[in-house]
Amino acid sequence: MRYLITGGSGYIGSRLVALLSEREDTEQIVITDLRAPRVTGPRTKFVQMDIRDRRMRDLVATERPDALVHLAFVLNPIRDEHAMYDIDVNGTQNVLDAASEAGTGQLLVASSTTAYGAWPDNPVPLTEESPVRGMPKYEYARDKTEIDRMCQLWAATHPESAMTIVRPCIVFGPTVDNYIIRFWINAPFIPLIDGVDMDLQYVHEDDVVEALTRLLVGRHAGIFNLTGDGTIKLSESAQLLGLKTRRMRYGVYRGIASAMWRMRVPRAEAPPGQLDFTRYPWIASNEKIKRELDWTPRYTSRETFEIALRAKRAQAPAAAPVPQSVPVAGG
Repeated sequence: MRYLITGGSGYIGSRLVALLSEREDTEQIVITDLRAPRVTGPRTKFVQMDIRDRRMRDLVATERPDALVHLAFVLNPIRDEHAMYDIDVNGTQNVLDAASEAGTGQLLVASSTTAYGAWPDNPVPLTEESPVRGMPKYEYARDKTEIDRMCQLWAATHPESAMTIVRPCIVFGPTVDNYIIRFWINAPFIPLIDGVDMDLQYVHEDDVVEALTRLLVGRHAGIFNLTGDGTIKLSESAQLLGLKTRRMRYGVYRGIASAMWRMRVPRAEAPPGQLDFTRYPWIASNEKIKRELDWTPRYTSRETFEIALRAKRAQAPAAAPVPQSVPVAGG
């Protein structure tokens, strides 16, 4: 098997490369990213490239991968919405076009459960048949929704190829380093918006990589939610960290979060548009991926949260806490 992985130097991409490299049926893995991977091997090849670069089409045509894995997205919010859209949405379109021209046999694209959006009428749990509605005022979810729909359209117009759309919930683990985990490390308290003690899902990075590998090796086409079993409430998370919870009105807290985002307060890393994810449900079912892969995640949502925070707290220097919005909406 020949693979091409965009974003292959990231924390999920690098782990996927390591796991695929151990397989005897892997012939070559081409890694594209803006930065070089920390570790390479005899069957890996690195090509520095922006996914928006038109040379991506030449690369895919030359390398002729059996499977193209698209993991190159902006996770940590940036304040330039247009740049974020250009990277995530236009970059994905460029990758899809490259795969079309090369006749790539399988594409695996990382979407997110945030693509469903957090809405008061969401069923619990959401299944792969539930519509992706995103959140108009939250850029990450809005862009993931558009990307998800683009991939569904690509699948419909390229029946000869296998399109695999993976919708992970919040990915946590001991090596994760993003704005979501930094919130939990530095939060002075946990706000319960309008008193809602939200249930959240987490999936361990090891479970993500194992599931992606199985989807690739088995050439599974379709849409797959990827979550840990069970949920953990905000209040449970706070208790594990020795933090208090505070009931706060949505309008008041959104005003604070908006002001801090506009003022570029260093630890206000999440835009206020994601606050709906702390008051409306967006729990996704993982029954389909467990059934079709004959697989069960090793870690529950609660175990994943505990493992990640235990690792990060051991590494993090003491810092003065700064209030911020709850960053929960990222896959």
